[in-house]
Amino acid sequence: MTLLTDFLLGGLSATLAVRMLRRGPRASRAWWATALASCALAAFAGGTYHGFLPWMPETLAATLWQVTMAAIGVASFGAVLATAAGHLPVSARTAIRIVASFKVVGYLAWAMLDPAFVVAIADYSLAFLFVLGVHLHSWRRRGDSSALTVAAGVLVSFAAAGIQALGIAPHESFNHNDLYHVVQMLGTWLLYRGAVSPAEA
Repeated sequence: MTLLTDFLLGGLSATLAVRMLRRGPRASRAWWATALASCALAAFAGGTYHGFLPWMPETLAATLWQVTMAAIGVASFGAVLATAAGHLPVSARTAIRIVASFKVVGYLAWAMLDPAFVVAIADYSLAFLFVLGVHLHSWRRRGDSSALTVAAGVLVSFAAAGIQALGIAPHESFNHNDLYHVVQMLGTWLLYRGAVSPAEA
């Protein structure tokens, strides 16, 4: 089941990334498309890892998991830069880009040494706290409903991460990873709906 739910999340993320790019050349949309495409890569690699682990060579399994971890880091990097491009002045964008670049390099190095999924959760939780704060500020300051939709997507994503971290499983045939993927699909859709709005710069 984990293979199926991972691939469903990957297919949704890839589709939304393409649709985002087709909506126009705005910087924020390009970075959101990068984040969505990276989510798709993480889901496909992770799903393959979970689905075929018993039959694949150890080196291939390790490589697939490292790809999964790296793609999650790039996704959070893209979400941060998309948020900066859509809601912050140029001077602040430069500072955020520098900080985010150091963060993603540090994360990638850390994840290669300690590829536990909790490391990925910690990284994108930090990134999404920034995304949440900026979008809530935009909503309060301008009444921007699209920013509120992105914020809702972040909160749903946090709920999904909590499900995964706590191991909440409705059924032995539908484990915490499966529930995480299903809830994350809703979070991903909300992020897309908010980010694709004309209100995003």
